[in-house]
Amino acid sequence: QDLVLLPGMVYGLMIHSVQSAQTLFFSIFYTPEGNDNQKKTRQQTVMRRILEEHLFQTHSHNDVKSSKQASHAEEDWLFRFGGESKSGAGGGLDHTGGILRYGAGPLFEEPKLVVWKQVDQVAYTLICDPLDNPLLANNFLTLLIHELNDHFRPRGTHRGAPPITEHYTSRPDEILGILHYLLPGGQLLFTNFQMYKFLKGQIGLMLQQTK
Repeated sequence: QDLVLLPGMVYGLMIHSVQSAQTLFFSIFYTPEGNDNQKKTRQQTVMRRILEEHLFQTHSHNDVKSSKQASHAEEDWLFRFGGESKSGAGGGLDHTGGILRYGAGPLFEEPKLVVWKQVDQVAYTLICDPLDNPLLANNFLTLLIHELNDHFRPRGTHRGAPPITEHYTSRPDEILGILHYLLPGGQLLFTNFQMYKFLKGQIGLMLQQTK
């Protein structure tokens, strides 16, 4: 299989709670700025903004539901991966998400695009440059959420199992291994179903070797 990489790389990825702007489960940043001494402030600022957006969408449930219904057909094979959440614990919508824009300022030297998805009270957030393709970013998050759930919470997991976020904090190397294939070097991929099946097979082999 030939991978089609886009030029440049994303700014960073965060996995965090939408119940607190202080709870970060995993993050990786691909630029020097993303790892500077303002890293924590930058993370909490983005997390707080997403928490606000999530609450707004939850309170506007009917409007969001109708807009999602209109977009399901467009997502085709990708949608079924994004719709596999098994719980709606905590109330509100099982899924929220969107795109935020940040202008240049104290936190970001250059404008940024933030694409995020929330499933089961956990937000998966990709920080990109404005010229990055938001559809590819959204597709990446859908596949990442599916792959993380498939790995850390496989079918047959019993109800008393620890929350998936405990695995995120205790097994970051396995997340990095998955990202090596889905977001190599911080670069977004053009991915169709055949390519995803290939990548999923490679991820499975890699994770077997780490056990």
